[in-house]
Amino acid sequence: MNIKSAHFIPGTNKRLGDKYLLLECLGDGSHGWVWRAERLEDNKIVAVKIPKDLTKEDKHLAEGKELLNVEPHPNVVRIYEMGRIENEWFYIEMEYFPSQTLAQKLEQRKKNFGHTFERLIKIYDQVLDAVVYLAELPEPVSHGDIKPHNILVGANDLVKLTDFGSSALPEEIYVRTRENGGTVLYSAPEFSNVDSRRGSLDELMRGDIYSLGVLLYQLLTGQLPHDTPAQVQRGAPFRKPTEINSNIHPAMELVILQSMQKRPEDRFDNINALKAAFELAREKQNSIPTYTLQLSPSNPHTDWSTYVFNALEAKQYTKAAKVAGEEYSNTGDQAALFQQLNALYRGSRYFDFEEVFVRERAVSEFSGDIAIHIRSLAIKVFLYLRKVIEAKALIDQSLELDGESVSLNYHLATLKGLEADYSGARVLLEEINRVSPARLSVLTRLIQACEQMRDYSAAVGFLRRALRIAPDSEELLKKRSFYEGVGLW
Repeated sequence: MNIKSAHFIPGTNKRLGDKYLLLECLGDGSHGWVWRAERLEDNKIVAVKIPKDLTKEDKHLAEGKELLNVEPHPNVVRIYEMGRIENEWFYIEMEYFPSQTLAQKLEQRKKNFGHTFERLIKIYDQVLDAVVYLAELPEPVSHGDIKPHNILVGANDLVKLTDFGSSALPEEIYVRTRENGGTVLYSAPEFSNVDSRRGSLDELMRGDIYSLGVLLYQLLTGQLPHDTPAQVQRGAPFRKPTEINSNIHPAMELVILQSMQKRPEDRFDNINALKAAFELAREKQNSIPTYTLQLSPSNPHTDWSTYVFNALEAKQYTKAAKVAGEEYSNTGDQAALFQQLNALYRGSRYFDFEEVFVRERAVSEFSGDIAIHIRSLAIKVFLYLRKVIEAKALIDQSLELDGESVSLNYHLATLKGLEADYSGARVLLEEINRVSPARLSVLTRLIQACEQMRDYSAAVGFLRRALRIAPDSEELLKKRSFYEGVGLW
């Protein structure tokens, strides 16, 4: 039976257009399904991921597009293709890898999984190789969501890293959202309280290094270093690995602790430095008798931040804003204020956001990374509300306090567009396109700016580049048809 719906509803033994026969649902997450499927053109068995919200633009659904047409790696799930079927259902076709997630495996420790360091270290080593591979691609990629749920373990403990929904290229302006509260427990503090990741390759990779430290901590101790998102955000102290499991070699503990330093600059300089340190520690760990891993009972607890992240995961933005707002009123914790504003922003409650932001800004002095994140959200809100004066003041303040960045320049270009300064917007956008090329949102704005300046030949040039990225975009195809009609294509 063919499926005809703007929102795909799964069931067994159904066709997805004329492309796939869906055989078995392998996973049902908050944002999408993963199916074992038969590709009808050649009867090959593949895995197909189908987002639940098909109303989003393709660029927000295209997970792992950076892995198309690159040399494969044995520890990274291959991405074959992605796109729309019959202009309706978005799909991501991947290799089918019979496996369980590492999270599922870790829940089975009582069934003889992970009772030796040797086995756990072998698994971790493959994850590390996968992250090294991503960092050394022609266009380096930061995974951004390294956790047991995104690590597949197959026969003979072959490991493959998957789920690139949070992956980011260096200096990417808008990247896909992470709303999973569980993810935050593996995040670096600097990325734990933001709804998207952006930055230089060095900044993004140091976030991955922290997550790799958390993963190794969990594998060797049976526990996570932190129980709640708020603890992660504060960089709260945690028990050293050897305090939980005395069989961990001090050299291996040092690898974990350096990976998990609160300040990014105190971590390993790059992923290869972590790899080298891990290999040395692995030799020392394996030079002593292989001990059975003794699991110590942990006592995880929840706090306001856990409830907020759970509400964000369920897209209950009003509830998340209320819980975070009450925490801020009771304690004055600026992390709670940020999460209140974050929930209001995600819920498109822009006027409520403005009211809270203006009120609290009048009585509080935001500081540290929280201030940077709050200003970034406020700039977006004021630009959306077309409050040019307020947006400009915040952009100027951010430039003075935080320095120039690709994202700030993009906001400044948007501001200039609202002020009808299309020449100024174009200069900024062309610089962004030079530093971070092939970004559809930037090219789209460049087309608009050039059209406003009546530089139609330049607009056509940017349109050609945009169509190479999004060849099926109705809006871009309509523009192409127009330019063909007037003889400019």
